[in-house]
Amino acid sequence: MLHQRRLLLRGAMCVIILSWPGILWAHAVAGMRVFPATMGFDDPGVADEAPLLFNHIKAGGVDQDMLSFGVAKTLTKSFGISLATDYQWLNQKDAPQQNGWDNLTVGAQYQLFRNGPHEAIGMLAFYDAIANTGSGGVGSDYSTYTPEFAWGKGFGDLPRSMADLRPLALTGMVADSIPSDPTVPNTLNWAFSLQYSIPYLQDFVKYMGIKAPFNNMVPIVEFPMQTCLDRGCGSQTTGYINPGVIWVGAYGQVGIEAQIPINRATGRHVGVLVGVDLYWGDLFPRPGRPWF
Repeated sequence: MLHQRRLLLRGAMCVIILSWPGILWAHAVAGMRVFPATMGFDDPGVADEAPLLFNHIKAGGVDQDMLSFGVAKTLTKSFGISLATDYQWLNQKDAPQQNGWDNLTVGAQYQLFRNGPHEAIGMLAFYDAIANTGSGGVGSDYSTYTPEFAWGKGFGDLPRSMADLRPLALTGMVADSIPSDPTVPNTLNWAFSLQYSIPYLQDFVKYMGIKAPFNNMVPIVEFPMQTCLDRGCGSQTTGYINPGVIWVGAYGQVGIEAQIPINRATGRHVGVLVGVDLYWGDLFPRPGRPWF
């Protein structure tokens, strides 16, 4: 009986937190499910956040370090805008180092649907990487337009006989990168993730006695992929398998993932992703509220 009361109390507290003004819209949330921001591709929520991501990978004989910055702001409960860019360091044997800013990307996101009982969420987005806004040798002299659909589905609606699977969730996205330069190929970006939420397990399924910091962790595997579509590229697909873990807190998250190439065309070396995502809408609820 005490255990059942504890679960009910935890569940009630989570309902209050997730429905509080200024917090519901700060993350990708559907019902009791909080989808953490994936590091290899977009999460499916319109949010007030500021992600910072460090990426190290070696491919094609080039060592690449990249520090990505971004900020997103909700204008309404369903519509938001974003700005993002990254700074790159490129090292190649017997060649001078190249470093500088990539093009500035502006974006707009619309929350297409949100189904609480079935923990389902979907988002439409459009991004423009603006030509000639980066550094020479890193940024491009053409724009790239990217329409995108992102989605998430939690397994919390499974029957009681499958309760141990309820903390599982899937997220994914598909996007078409369209360069303004007709000599550059179009690229289909597609990705998905499988994640298991320990907070969901302990709050809504069964309290396991897992203590901090592990009680806030979400083990995850991401699969970010790219398929070249035209201009003689032969529909070649490259990408990574990214196993890792994300720690989710009230005001942000931190995560780390390995990057394992799926084929030789992608590379032969394992890379690393380290990310911090600040939920500034929770830190500063008044400016973090939607404007309209």
